[in-house]
Amino acid sequence: MTIIKSKFFKNFLLLTFSTLIINVVEMLTNIYITNKIGTTVLGSYSLIMNFFNFLVTVSLFGIPLAITKIVSENDILKKDSSIACSSKLACKFCAIISVSVCIFTILFKDKLASILLNNIIDPNVIIILALSLPFIALTSCFCGYFNALRETNKPIITEFLTHIVKTFSIVTLLYINFPTYKCLTLSIFLSEFTSFIYAFILYKKDVKSYTIDKNENKLKIIKNIFRISAPISFTSFIRSGLSTLKHTLIPIRLQSYGYSYEYALSRYGIIHGISLPFILMPSIFINSFSSLILPEYSRYFASNNVEKIKNITQKIFKITIFLSLYISFIIYISADIICFKLYSNHEVAYYVKILTPIICIMYIDSIADSMLKGLDLQVGVMKINIIDLLISITLIYFGIPFLGTFGYILVLYVSEYINGLMSIDKILKKANIQFRYLEWVIKPLICLFTSLFIINLLPFQIINLQSLLFVLIIFSTIFIFLTSLMNLIPKLLK
Repeated sequence: MTIIKSKFFKNFLLLTFSTLIINVVEMLTNIYITNKIGTTVLGSYSLIMNFFNFLVTVSLFGIPLAITKIVSENDILKKDSSIACSSKLACKFCAIISVSVCIFTILFKDKLASILLNNIIDPNVIIILALSLPFIALTSCFCGYFNALRETNKPIITEFLTHIVKTFSIVTLLYINFPTYKCLTLSIFLSEFTSFIYAFILYKKDVKSYTIDKNENKLKIIKNIFRISAPISFTSFIRSGLSTLKHTLIPIRLQSYGYSYEYALSRYGIIHGISLPFILMPSIFINSFSSLILPEYSRYFASNNVEKIKNITQKIFKITIFLSLYISFIIYISADIICFKLYSNHEVAYYVKILTPIICIMYIDSIADSMLKGLDLQVGVMKINIIDLLISITLIYFGIPFLGTFGYILVLYVSEYINGLMSIDKILKKANIQFRYLEWVIKPLICLFTSLFIINLLPFQIINLQSLLFVLIIFSTIFIFLTSLMNLIPKLLK
């Protein structure tokens, strides 16, 4: 079977196309929200979502990943009874855990709003978020099940439905002047509830096709679920908790530099709420690979296909580095025109251009993490994340009060490069691959910088979308020509 006809490739195209639509819709929604509520409220909303992500992490307890790994391994071994039994048991445990987290959050909403969110919102808003947790947890379990069976279209439609309902709810509620924070959180609840109903119906219908053996060793399955999920959940709690602390500290330490809290939230909103999502927008191709790689690597790991792991890893690294370097230069060239057109704010373009050097490492890190999780090294991934967060928190606490916004940018650089380089080193050692700096990094960079130098010699400026498009076409043509001279593109496909 050729790669074009393979199920993996078809799933990749489907996932990429759908993710592209979702990201475009989400980006347009974020632009609407930003222009409607301003960067200060956007910053505080980003803080709320970081806290909410911590609650989601606790609710998941690592079980969706356990489902993906266990079901994919049982699928390749043709153990139909184990597929049905393990997925059902895992979903039940996830439901119990997420409901417990929901109840706990509601009971302590006032203290949580005060301690973690600096009283920037009405505590009742937390109730809306808490009620979303069981639906998010179970939907993640169902999607993990379908991803393991390579039925990617079902999780894709589920996610698409989530974003459509969320977008429609936000636009409608903001239009009728519904209270801002309640509008944003209620839209999350409505979208997650809708996607849960859809995913639940699909899961119930699919799992009925598997007959559970009455002699199935349920105790063994439970141990296997928690063998995978327990270490993941433990390190996830630490990682997510540290992440919440990290983001909560940023505006507080910016305030120590001399900013007002509102201005600090505005800086945080521009960088974290607008600039970072902007540079991550093209990562749809990388994210598609990441989603599909995990169950594929679990299959290779289960069948002990070492040579396949080595060859695939090498190809993915070469292509990912090449594309991410090219994308980073395109974003740098386009930032001024695109950002001003979208946000009417030159500051966004300024921070986007500053952050472009971390695009490549962010994209590669995403790929490397999925590979490591597929190879049963998820605990190692979490340890790397925890080390990264501890270093970041230290830098935020001691550095930002002296360096201000520049200190926050420095933290982002240190964080991404420490995390990325450690993940890359781990997967290269596991796959027994040597990193080829000359072929994978230096030669593409020479081609890119040469192309950038040439277009800077052109006798006109980029003043509108038409001139930007013209420059990008010239830049890409020169880049392709130079890479052809260096024979880089054929080497990518080997």
